[in-house]
Amino acid sequence: MSLASEVNNPAIDNLVESSLESKKELLRLKWIPCSDITDIEPTPTNAIYYASRKHELKGTMHLLLGSSEECTPALVSEFARIYSLPTHKYNNVDNNFRRYSEWLYYRNQLINGFTKYEDKFYMVADKLFYHCYSRYGFCTACGTLRSSPVWCICGHKQVSDGWTSNNKQLDEFIKKSQLQTNSANDAYLEWIPFDCIGERYGYKQLNGLPTYATAKLIPLEITDETHDLYYAEVNYLLMRHVY
Repeated sequence: MSLASEVNNPAIDNLVESSLESKKELLRLKWIPCSDITDIEPTPTNAIYYASRKHELKGTMHLLLGSSEECTPALVSEFARIYSLPTHKYNNVDNNFRRYSEWLYYRNQLINGFTKYEDKFYMVADKLFYHCYSRYGFCTACGTLRSSPVWCICGHKQVSDGWTSNNKQLDEFIKKSQLQTNSANDAYLEWIPFDCIGERYGYKQLNGLPTYATAKLIPLEITDETHDLYYAEVNYLLMRHVY
């Protein structure tokens, strides 16, 4: 029997049910009634939609899996692998990427669950999850949605180019710090969209991507003509505070 009375897809049911084994409630997936979803609209990215959800202030992102016929066990299994679901099964991954479990936890807690709308199945997530595609992208070696702009859990190094600060020199400065890393545990810089920075109890915080932490905003005097020595000084000061 399906976990949702109006839905019948054993493969997605099994994925939802397996997530219930997680000790962390925020990582447990659920079926979301389509009656809770309103105002669905497309985005520039294929198969991704934005919507509203009743009784929720935040907007949601819907990722299309396919129709009832398309959502076979093989497709759902591959989908789970690409998005590292259920998340708790990746807590003890031995690949010299000690931060992966933590990053994956904060990324995937943005995933709410699944819904069915007009005979098509969707993964429902917070709108912030959309940034994963531009900031990290999919690994060209294994196809997994990455939790890092540089490294994949499979060990493949690939610098993401789906983002921009709209300052060419700053973009190159950030990418240079990423290219210099020799492992996923080395420190590097990253471009963070401003809407991923919130405020709570008077403190700036990173919300969900790649981790949840207190942040400090330091104004930089950067233009297209900024001298390389300025970047070198900024790099020295920042890297002293990055683990």
